[in-house]
Parts: sequence; structure tokens; C-alpha cells
Amino acid sequence: MNIREFINEYLKMSRYVALGSMDGILAVMSVTLAASGVSGASGIELSNFAVGLTGLSGGIAITMTNAYGSFIGERAEEVRTIRELEHKMMLEEGKLDDTHIHKQAKRRIYMSMITHGSSSFIGAFIPVIPFLLIPDRITATICTIVLCFTSLIVLGVYLGKVSRDSLLKTSAEIVLIGIVIGVISFLIGGGHG
Repeated sequence: MNIREFINEYLKMSRYVALGSMDGILAVMSVTLAASGVSGASGIELSNFAVGLTGLSGGIAITMTNAYGSFIGERAEEVRTIRELEHKMMLEEGKLDDTHIHKQAKRRIYMSMITHGSSSFIGAFIPVIPFLLIPDRITATICTIVLCFTSLIVLGVYLGKVSRDSLLKTSAEIVLIGIVIGVISFLIGGGHG
């Protein structure tokens, strides 16, 4: 598979691009904002770089769990589909292994794993970039929130185009969940202090 085919296949898996990106953005935004808030509320001053690394560690975790979860889930679905096809064709279990059908299923399994994991990884960087680059905590926090919500709007537009649904509605739904997660992170991280 050449790079153009790989990119086309990657983009065809829009559900994993969307899921992974949203997971990366929202989970790491939550971890980063909570770490920043806890640091400020507790009086223990963590550097912004340490807050960014804390968020990034959460991003690596979500990347790995999403990639592995996609692999396990897709493999189960693909194996079930192949076994059902063997049953309908009155073949012994495993007779379609190493056929073109089986190879295509394996390709879909690995593409889902790569797509979900890598989009989670890319999304995970959005919330941490300000903390890695900006020394002022308030400025980094504001920049993180702006970057995250801008990214969620872009993701909503992307999903709206893919689904041929209302771009505004799709973006609003994604931004709403971002607000809920942001508020929860704020309350856990420092809103109580």
C-alpha cells in the first residue's frame, strides 16, 4: 500500500478519526486543566511544563487504550463475520482463513487500530501545547481552552460533512460535551479551593 492509498484508507475510517481525536482532546484537556487547578489550589507550584507532561502522559495512555481497544473490538467483529460467512457457505470453521476475505479483514483491523490510536495521539497534543510553551499559568489555561474548543468545532464540522448532517448541530453537540468535561475538570481540579 502506498502513502496515497494509506491516507485515503485512513480518512475513510472517519469514525475512528473522530473518536480518537475527540478522546485525545477531551481526556487530555480534562487531565491538564485538573492538574493545573490542583497545583494552583493546593499551593504546590508545578511548572507549566510539568502540567503539560501530566496531560501528555494521559494522552499516551488514551492513545494506547484506544489503539488496543480498536484492535480487540474490530478483530472480534471481523472474526464473527467470517465465521458467520463460513457457516452460511457450509464450510468448516477456519476454511476462510488466509483467503482474500481474511486478508481484507486483517487490513481493516489494523487500519482501525492505527487510525484510532494515531488520531488520539494527535488530539492529545492540542491541550498540552500551551502548557509546554507558555510559562504563565492563566495564559496557558486560556490558550488550552481556546485551542480545544476551536478543535472541537472543527471536528464537529468534519463530522457534519461526513454524516451530511447539520454542521452547526454536530459542532454544538461536541462543544457541549467539552463544556461539561471542562466544568467537571475545573471543579475537581481547583474550583473547590
